[in-house]
Amino acid sequence: MDWKGMFLPRVGRRVEPFESLAPPDGADLERLEELRAAGSKLELPHPVRAFVSFAAESDARAAMEAIEQHGFRTRLHAEADGSWTVTAIYTLVPTPGGITKIRELLASASELHGGRYLGWQAPPIY
Repeated sequence: MDWKGMFLPRVGRRVEPFESLAPPDGADLERLEELRAAGSKLELPHPVRAFVSFAAESDARAAMEAIEQHGFRTRLHAEADGSWTVTAIYTLVPTPGGITKIRELLASASELHGGRYLGWQAPPIY
């Protein structure tokens, strides 16, 4: 860091908050309550894994590229029935707005490439 960085705010480093203002899905609220009931500290960051399914590998790979542009890490899995599942991982404090944002981003990416959003899971953090 140069000496100016200690005294002057950096210009252009404003990061948009990873929250949605849309009302949360009931299933997402239930999953958050399950984490809370399991003793997870919801004020700490959790690795949230969300799943998107595709019929064709090419569609899954195209969606992976779009999803990675939003800061997600992705993995591709072939299923026994011939479909393809993309696992998108994002670490965040699991708030209803944050989970809703994940749902919105992945649902739009999956619809754009002919897939469907399956849901999310996160391990308890103690």
